[in-house]
Amino acid sequence: MVPRMPPQEARLGFVYSAPYRIQGISVAGEQAVVHVPELDVVFDIGLCPRPTLASPTVALSHAHMDHLGGLPYWFSQRHFQKIGGETHMPEKSDGRPRVPVGRCVCHPELEPHLRAMLRAWEPLERQRTPFEIVPLAPDEDLEIKNNIRLRAIATRHTVTSLGFSVLERRSKLKEEFRDLPQEKLRELRSRGIEITRQLDIPVVAYTGDTAPGEFLVRDEFAEAKVVISECTFFEPDHSDRAKTGMHMHIDDILRLLPVWKAEAIVLVHASRRTTIHYARERIEELAGEHASRIHLLMDHRANRLRYERQLADARAAQQRAAAPEPSEPGPAPGGAES
Repeated sequence: MVPRMPPQEARLGFVYSAPYRIQGISVAGEQAVVHVPELDVVFDIGLCPRPTLASPTVALSHAHMDHLGGLPYWFSQRHFQKIGGETHMPEKSDGRPRVPVGRCVCHPELEPHLRAMLRAWEPLERQRTPFEIVPLAPDEDLEIKNNIRLRAIATRHTVTSLGFSVLERRSKLKEEFRDLPQEKLRELRSRGIEITRQLDIPVVAYTGDTAPGEFLVRDEFAEAKVVISECTFFEPDHSDRAKTGMHMHIDDILRLLPVWKAEAIVLVHASRRTTIHYARERIEELAGEHASRIHLLMDHRANRLRYERQLADARAAQQRAAAPEPSEPGPAPGGAES
């Protein structure tokens, strides 16, 4: 008998919520990697899909293998392919160019263990792959792009864990100066008077694996444009399983929907015991008017159809913008009426 072909490997899920692409693979217990290219950040790195190599920062929520296993390979491939640009490694003492390197942001408790894990590869490979481990304590920020900051948020899981919020720093005119003319504002600036204040606007938030908690109603989650949330369980009788494993159940997501103002809520980390079709049915059954905001990262069919609609809408908008303005009607033939 001819054997069956091997099963297809999971492919990248993709959700577009302008201007951000949320792409990756997330299956509970197997692998979790969520990439937002526009922000140059990868949340967790259970395996290492090729597109993640382009972004220099991995934000590690916790050290379970399905969230961490691809980290050594990610560093190795960035080094091998000479991907980098600006590096965070110190200058070499011999004056040679810096080696392109990525960085992994993690809870401070994980830093020595991650270093030991990566150093353990050196005698095996007989080479030294450059890497950078950046500890980030809860409520600390790290700049990952110009005016873009990554904030760590303590979460609650079976091991030490973090969620993350990406914030865009914007300048806003102070209220007392809002009605002044430009000439006066320039004069105040020339005198050294600070006329603006800094605002940190949450753009994307990532829960990581976590039990529900008060931290999920913080502004970093409530005000984010996109929330990427773990949701491992959907079956009505699996609430106890969720509590035992300190994971999220769809009922927990429902309770957060009135708080989270996000245009898109992207659910990740569903278990293989739950089919995508069933998960979508549960969302539509329970979420009511909020259902259209909720997307399953691994729902390839629904996400493809949604993206095709987005493309069609964008093309239609471009055509409308390029269309000439209707001209004014000219005079009637034969001159003016008598």
